[in-house]
Amino acid sequence: MKQVWIPKIGGPEVLKVKEAPDPLAKPGEVRIRVKAAGINFADLLARQGLYPDAPKLPTVVGYEAAGIVDQAGEGAEFKAGDRGRSHHPLWRI
Repeated sequence: MKQVWIPKIGGPEVLKVKEAPDPLAKPGEVRIRVKAAGINFADLLARQGLYPDAPKLPTVVGYEAAGIVDQAGEGAEFKAGDRGRSHHPLWRI
């Protein structure tokens, strides 16, 4: 999968795109194949070091995403093929 990282505080030029292995859904979790993602105001403020609730750097950008569940861990409430969206930090289906 592709990830957009904020490695340090700065302008848009600090953002880095990296490849990473697809994560596996753990028990009670789902993995969503992202079809659309946005960089919202909180992401922009985090990159500038101005968002008080931002995770410690380096971190992955992406408070908002939508897609299709492609893997469900044991006991997950949702199944492969369900549509899902996120508004970090919690996924909503």
